[in-house]
Amino acid sequence: MKLLTRDIGTITYAASQQRTLQLPRAYAYRALSLKLVASITVTETTAGTVKDSAPAQLVSNIVVRANGRDVIKNYSLASIHRFNQFQRGVRPYISGFANTTAASAATYYVHGIIPFEMYRAIKPIDTLMDSAGMATLEMIVTWGTGADIFGGAYGGTVTVNSAYLYVSSFEAIGVPSGTQFITHKEYEIVSTITAASTKHQINLPVSNLYRGFLIKTVSDDANVDTILNNVQIKSGTEVYINKNAFHLQMDNRADYAMECPVSTAGALGGADYANRLLTGFYFVDFVRDGRLTEALNTGQLSSLEMVLDVNHPGTTDVLTIVPVELVLPPKNEA
Repeated sequence: MKLLTRDIGTITYAASQQRTLQLPRAYAYRALSLKLVASITVTETTAGTVKDSAPAQLVSNIVVRANGRDVIKNYSLASIHRFNQFQRGVRPYISGFANTTAASAATYYVHGIIPFEMYRAIKPIDTLMDSAGMATLEMIVTWGTGADIFGGAYGGTVTVNSAYLYVSSFEAIGVPSGTQFITHKEYEIVSTITAASTKHQINLPVSNLYRGFLIKTVSDDANVDTILNNVQIKSGTEVYINKNAFHLQMDNRADYAMECPVSTAGALGGADYANRLLTGFYFVDFVRDGRLTEALNTGQLSSLEMVLDVNHPGTTDVLTIVPVELVLPPKNEA
């Protein structure tokens, strides 16, 4: 197979509206590359919270849908951007967002990659998305608003002068006829915490396989490490994961070669500032050796639960779970 990389199209900002981009249907997709370019004017009257990966909130949701009904990807640009950090060991490009007391226009950039080939796998091509036989293939983008970039007690105005989402592809040409791929699904499950609990339960779909789960914890619009204490994934009495959250973050840093610098200098020195964990993010990975056969198979399970030990430190505390789900192709009947 040969690699084809090309620009596919541009989606123009329309506040709180959906826009659809038709994706070419000829080859097998390895990934889609996204570049958000936004000109924004901010006038601050009351300081608030700049949300993580701002201004990624301008793209509140992205859906990749095949044949008019099969949703393969369904999540926000902010989730894509941060998940890439686990997948690739480096944060994708982003320009710092300015919270200013005077009206000022500036241009900001956010990069993200939607993967179809399986990252950190021995055979990444097992999960390519072959578009050749599809009736339709589209990317549906839901735009947010400038106000979505801030949280907390922000009392200013945010004017989006213009914004564009540029989409390009990495595709494979020459897929042998009859090749069947595993479908690599990713989507968001949102759960609100109303009280501290040692058994905050999220019921997960069963029937397919799971590579893993990304967990994001947000308190009053800011990513925090003060919500999650422990992660357990189980089915009935069978426990697959039972892990202290702080320890899980430490493992994530080592496993995915993630440097998380805040600054290059400070009272404790640059080395300390580079020796950070990714605040508010945790990744449970079942595929430690890169072989997708190690994924958690729920085909014979009657239930699957994520049971979390959580605090309730803020007024609004939210958990977002991004399952990495694998759907096996149908078996050929002889």
